[in-house]
Amino acid sequence: MNDIVLLGKALSDPTRVRILHALLHSELCVCEMVDALELGQSTLSAHLQTIRQAGIVETSRRHKMVSYSLAEEARQLIAPIFRSNEPALSADHRLTRDCLRIQERLRLRSHGQCIYGPGQLDRAEDTKK
Repeated sequence: MNDIVLLGKALSDPTRVRILHALLHSELCVCEMVDALELGQSTLSAHLQTIRQAGIVETSRRHKMVSYSLAEEARQLIAPIFRSNEPALSADHRLTRDCLRIQERLRLRSHGQCIYGPGQLDRAEDTKK
């Protein structure tokens, strides 16, 4: 029963739903999530702690960067929930913006890995202006 409660807690906050939605599409490091979701690092860390406690994510370390991905068992539970709520999720402007920003942030990777710290996406946008 505890696993169900933890899953419910992970899905009970809009910011955590945004994080899980992002991780459904790609493995992301903290820097990428901070930039793409426009969250402070401490806010993101607090939400990731709740998600980690639910056993939903896996982490890997590459040099200084910690990357997060959905655990396969969690993906099999969460993907259908998101699919069944797709109309509502598609109408959410934050999720639409998140997806665009994630795509932009992933373009900054080198050899498939994040090599920058947070704040790079906004810097890249500023140089375009």
